[in-house]
Amino acid sequence: MIPKPIYEVLPYGYVLVGVLAVTGTDPILGKACGVLLIIVGVFVYQARLRYRHRKLRLGDWSSGGARHPGAAKRFNDHGEPVSRARTKAQQDFYQGEENYAEGNYAEARQYYRQAAEQGHISAQVNLGVMCVAGEGGPQDEEEAVHWYAQAAEQGDALAQFNLGAMYVEGQGVARNFDKAMHWYRRAADQGNAPAQFSLGLLYEQSPGTLYLQEAVQWYRKAAEQGHAPAQVNLGALYAEGHGVRQDFQEALRWYQAAAADGYAPAQFNLGVMYAEGQAGILRDLAMAYVWFSRAAAQGDADARQFQQQLAAQLTTEQKTQVRQLLETS
Repeated sequence: MIPKPIYEVLPYGYVLVGVLAVTGTDPILGKACGVLLIIVGVFVYQARLRYRHRKLRLGDWSSGGARHPGAAKRFNDHGEPVSRARTKAQQDFYQGEENYAEGNYAEARQYYRQAAEQGHISAQVNLGVMCVAGEGGPQDEEEAVHWYAQAAEQGDALAQFNLGAMYVEGQGVARNFDKAMHWYRRAADQGNAPAQFSLGLLYEQSPGTLYLQEAVQWYRKAAEQGHAPAQVNLGALYAEGHGVRQDFQEALRWYQAAAADGYAPAQFNLGVMYAEGQAGILRDLAMAYVWFSRAAAQGDADARQFQQQLAAQLTTEQKTQVRQLLETS
């Protein structure tokens, strides 16, 4: 197996030698070989960009707009609805919930606003979500920021997460990663898994090994709560050996956890692991085909291409194994 440092710089080496051959040799054959090396280097580089462990980055994951779940209606022994609210704000919030569930968005927005103006936290969050989406009225990201901030200052983790996402995306406010990190951390400290994952993303994009180690810690907290994007990114860091000691078995474990929930990026990464073979993980084209197939079924174009490439390499026995695995999945 080629050592990792040499493997990583190989395409650059092809290009460099090719450029030297083109500029430093006189024979036509030498220049032609140089051009060929440049083409090979570019091809290998582009292929590796696709045929690698996939990881989510800022902008790949829609992280804002999380609602507070509504409470279900309750009934007494006679089938009559039981009043769930003691305050006007609670009554308005529940009216908003019921209208939202029935698709009456304009009415829902009105009731949420009434409750939000009385300081009802869940109403403030849900009103903010509607303002971002333009449900029941015009889209108004600045108003959404206002209501998220109201709830966030009262310590609501979901509002803090949504507010952090607005700062990342520059929606309703100027983009500011420092403020995003502040609000994500406040939500993450309360155990909010999406905020923990988003905090990990911000740390991973920051320069320096210590920030990578911070990213690993936050990804792990979210991954242990079953958050699939965090499981994929944590697995990718183990596969790359970034922020942690390289460990393909750990990468496999986290990919499998996310893939079991039907998460396509994890399925794609499992396909890559089995197609290439990794330290301690045998190359298995049948399993690679199965995982690429599962990701392709969810619309992953790269997975579909690799699935088609592998199809021609499978033996009759492997094709039977693939059919059995796909039928039982």
